Amino acid sequence: MIAATQSNHPLGKVAQPGEAESPLSEARARIRNAQMRITKPRIAIIESMMHHEGPISIERIHQDVGASVCDLVTVYRCLSAFENLGLVRRTYLHNGTCLYELTVGNPHHYHIVCKSCGKTERVDYFSVEGMERMLQDRGYTEVSHVVGFFGVCPACQKAVPARSGSTAPARTVNSGMPEVPA
Repeated sequence: MIAATQSNHPLGKVAQPGEAESPLSEARARIRNAQMRITKPRIAIIESMMHHEGPISIERIHQDVGASVCDLVTVYRCLSAFENLGLVRRTYLHNGTCLYELTVGNPHHYHIVCKSCGKTERVDYFSVEGMERMLQDRGYTEVSHVVGFFGVCPACQKAVPARSGSTAPARTVNSGMPEVPA
């Protein structure tokens, strides 16, 4: 009998030595190394996230994957497991909405989110490892961080020169979630 972590199934394919490793094959390898099964819903969720630039909502991932592949609870559970494996990173909108971004094949970086239109722009990585090392030296384990930047983008500043009390209508951000103005 073949163990659950070893499979001849196409979903279980891992890149061979010397073969260029795609984000999907790296994700498969991490799932397999954690002795988790490589399932159709898990692969579909990773593939959905690969098609989006920037963080996306759980609801958008579920919409992309489709109810016939898995239910919303499965998406939540998979993303939780993926976060523990370091496959995804959780981030938040300024209104508290939780978003996820695939980390495999993606260098560490942050985002700035426009509070008016919800546009997400990548901010290149800056070092917080020194802080994490200091906390580990103090005896903490499994140290992680969440950093988010929020502001009003130049385009929204031009569209509404005086923002005193005016609110823009809710718009859809690249994550598929309606953005509520601050």
